Amino acid sequence: MRPAMLQSASTCCLVALSLLAAGCGAAPSAPSTPPPTLPVPVAARAAVGGAAWDRVQALESHGTISVGGMTGTAELLEDVVTGRSRTTLAVGPLRQAEGWDGRVAWETGDGGEVTTLDAPAAIAFARTTAWLTRRGYFHRDGAVYRDLGQRDGHRVIEATPDGAAPVGLWFDATGVLARTVQQRGGTTITYELSEYRAVGDVLIPHRIAIDQGDPRNRVVLAITAAKVIATPADTAFAAPASATDGIAFENGADRTQVPFELINNHIYVRATVDGQPMKMIVDTGGHNALTPTAARRIGMVVEGEMASGGVGATKVARGFGRAKRLAVGDVALANPMFAVMNFAALADVEGEDLDGVIGHELFHHARVRLDYPARAMTLTSPAAFVPPRDAIAIPFAMDDSLPTVEGAIDGVRGRFWIDTGARTALTTMAKFTRDHGLVAKYRPRFETVTGWGIGGASSTSPVRFREIQLGGAVIRDVVGDLFTGDHGAYTDPDVAGSVGGGILRRFAVTFAYDTKVMYLEAAKAPEPRDTFDRAGMFLRRDGDALVVVAVVPRGPAETAGIRVDDRITTIDGAPVRTQPLAAWRASLRDRAAGTAVRMRVARAGDVKVVLADLVP
Repeated sequence: MRPAMLQSASTCCLVALSLLAAGCGAAPSAPSTPPPTLPVPVAARAAVGGAAWDRVQALESHGTISVGGMTGTAELLEDVVTGRSRTTLAVGPLRQAEGWDGRVAWETGDGGEVTTLDAPAAIAFARTTAWLTRRGYFHRDGAVYRDLGQRDGHRVIEATPDGAAPVGLWFDATGVLARTVQQRGGTTITYELSEYRAVGDVLIPHRIAIDQGDPRNRVVLAITAAKVIATPADTAFAAPASATDGIAFENGADRTQVPFELINNHIYVRATVDGQPMKMIVDTGGHNALTPTAARRIGMVVEGEMASGGVGATKVARGFGRAKRLAVGDVALANPMFAVMNFAALADVEGEDLDGVIGHELFHHARVRLDYPARAMTLTSPAAFVPPRDAIAIPFAMDDSLPTVEGAIDGVRGRFWIDTGARTALTTMAKFTRDHGLVAKYRPRFETVTGWGIGGASSTSPVRFREIQLGGAVIRDVVGDLFTGDHGAYTDPDVAGSVGGGILRRFAVTFAYDTKVMYLEAAKAPEPRDTFDRAGMFLRRDGDALVVVAVVPRGPAETAGIRVDDRITTIDGAPVRTQPLAAWRASLRDRAAGTAVRMRVARAGDVKVVLADLVP
């Protein structure tokens, strides 16, 4: 669910559905901090059963669920003494589960892959979920409180449990908890709790609505049956083993290697879905996805309409469908789930037609080596994998679907996503940029469009970083980007930035998701010095022309009279259709400063653009 160029919302957009427990249970415990002067928690307990909660150990609930035009079922298991929980979902074609075993938060994907969520922000969120499950606020235990007063007829209290993330608690006039509000990354998640009914001698909500800001992603759960039970065994909350029958190494092999094209720092591979050839981007930050045209080509039944976000400010529609087989070389995934969404705008910005995305699901089933210098991807079964010699081993944690590593930018430490779906080298998050005064430190000359993904364009301020550290690896002299906006994936407050293909292309990168280690092998030939586009404009293709999406203020293109939406038909006398967009971009980036480039612009005729170093 996070940030990549093809970032989308979580596959099912049921983020931390175990928080449904927020209205469901608790047991008494001694306060670990002096109780604040807040009468609401006492009233809250009394309003839903009072002392009867002392006899509740666990709850088991079943219900119906609806989201994005799809319906299904949900099963919830909650240990109201310890806060452990487990939720199992079947919605339309989606099959998922998630839980907290008392130490680790985990989730399963539609292909049987299991992810333990151990990035700091994920752990903090899970601890808050556990605190809500055991209703810590009944007894004001283990939390710091802030009284936010009356809002919309509710008494609002912000609670920050020990070692956890803050949560807003909205109590109605009777003391019943009617709403919780939390942040997960850059998303505000609101749980509306209503229709409290008796289960034994206590009351729990029988209707829970989850709002993440877009009505297409609104989740509604209706509890149809619930009961108080004895404390389940530990195994009831433990993460299941990852499925191994979903992947097959064919032809007697335990590894396979396929070539790839590196275009705009994105990895394009040839694959097949249900026997049909597909051109796919490989993206650690995305989920498996197909275009509507590709889905129709294989006769896929597509269900639902939800909203996906990415680096851009808007959200796009996505449905879901299941194929029979996804094959890359001699590796095949059985019954893979795909999001189905329109990539037309992205294809025009890439200058390449594409059929979809191979997402993080593949990385869970195989060890994946992306040799950028050699343009080769190798998939190896975990049993046959041998760590590459002389590689730098970097441990990572999981932030939803993305690996995150410890690192630093010119000595300023933080955690960074590793995102093969991002074209840029390193983009800082808005909060990290503000908190560390990076605009004042690097003094960027301009802000402009530097990327494009799900949701549209991303505007950043290009600067030069002297040294990037990722674990034990050091990368010097990098043109990166400062993000200061307030929309899209780069608003995530829990990470410092996103590392993309602009840095990864210097290495052969191997991902071992099961052991959570990334291996970096440096290229034998050094990379040329990083440069920024010397023409000062961002282009997309449009038939036999290149259309100007953005121009750098006072940059070469603007100085020559080129404007946004201008159509460029020839460059140095050659029709633009004679080369891919990526080749024109490389030419305008890599040719020497001072070079005069002649362009024919439909509106203005022939113009001369003198290339210049815009990021010294």
